[in-house]
Amino acid sequence: MSHWCYRVLLAAAVIFPAAGALGQIIPYHGPSYTRNELAPGVWAFVFDNGLGDRALVDGTALVIINDADVVVVDAQGTPTTARRVLAEIRKLTPKPVRYVITTHWHGDHWLGNQVYQEAFPGVEFIAHPNNLEDLEALELPGLDSARNVTMPRTLKDMEQGYAKSVRRDGKSYSPQDSVLTAGQIAAFRWAIPAMKEIRPVKPTLLVADSLTLRRGERTIVVRFLGRGNTRGDLSVWLPKERILATGDLLVNPAPYSFGSFLREWVQTLTKLHQLPAAVIVPGHGAIQRDWAYVDLFVELLNSTLGQAKDAVAKGLDLEATRKAVDLTAFRERFAGGDDLKGLAFDAFFVAPAVERAWLEARGELDKAPR
Repeated sequence: MSHWCYRVLLAAAVIFPAAGALGQIIPYHGPSYTRNELAPGVWAFVFDNGLGDRALVDGTALVIINDADVVVVDAQGTPTTARRVLAEIRKLTPKPVRYVITTHWHGDHWLGNQVYQEAFPGVEFIAHPNNLEDLEALELPGLDSARNVTMPRTLKDMEQGYAKSVRRDGKSYSPQDSVLTAGQIAAFRWAIPAMKEIRPVKPTLLVADSLTLRRGERTIVVRFLGRGNTRGDLSVWLPKERILATGDLLVNPAPYSFGSFLREWVQTLTKLHQLPAAVIVPGHGAIQRDWAYVDLFVELLNSTLGQAKDAVAKGLDLEATRKAVDLTAFRERFAGGDDLKGLAFDAFFVAPAVERAWLEARGELDKAPR
């Protein structure tokens, strides 16, 4: 299994059309971000949830400045982007980072850990035990191959196709295709050296159930409420500020469902829904000020599960189930008519989610690769 950020980038290079030399390749300097103050001393750095021409994702970082130290939730997917967040922290406070909480094993949320270890030798990295197991089994084995072999080869193939003005499927290109491909090439050119710099730093403090950090006047509750997007999703709750960070239990505008556990995901989100949160910080995408998006996502999960269960009851195989499950109405509600968001919804949620729901309905989910 290759590096998560690369997997999403490659998926985008496949699902979004590719073409030739009409688009100008403009140098790319990595995903940008917005800085959002959620409460005194609490900041969210929301990175691009890239689609189409800049389909390179990086997780949101939540920075919590306490009386004597700083707690960071998720440390980006490369040292380059982690340094950008650290530079912002240093603008806000001279206090050291004491804990970095990793919400789940996907590399775009923790492969920047080394930046905090280098800057703060006493920092602890918090994660769920399943998170540690999965990053060792699923993320790290493919990292060297992705950054040294697969990504350079993919980039070369795209550049050759671009120079010949031919789509990967052999068809003529359009101006839009060309712009998208030019952006994808620029993103790969940035990502390869950024990934080659990664020196993985694993979790040092494991939380199987819950951990409460009392940092002066601040209370930070780290909890595992069940499987969902992964086997080890941690949420972070600030009860006084009523701020909830979900990791990739919640992603917008296009949810990710690779290797996920849909039925338990519904249960986990239902437990989170009991919190009186005024601000919800997803693992990617726009900050939420109410539960409307969560409710929509739970509705989507339930529909996917129900339709897959019906398909299995009829004896349908996976391919027939993919055709039988109709999430068109949800696609419109999530994408709002935006073609790129719609394509991302199909690739990042529908394709993996239908398979996972089908496996679950057959009682085979825990035997399947994640």
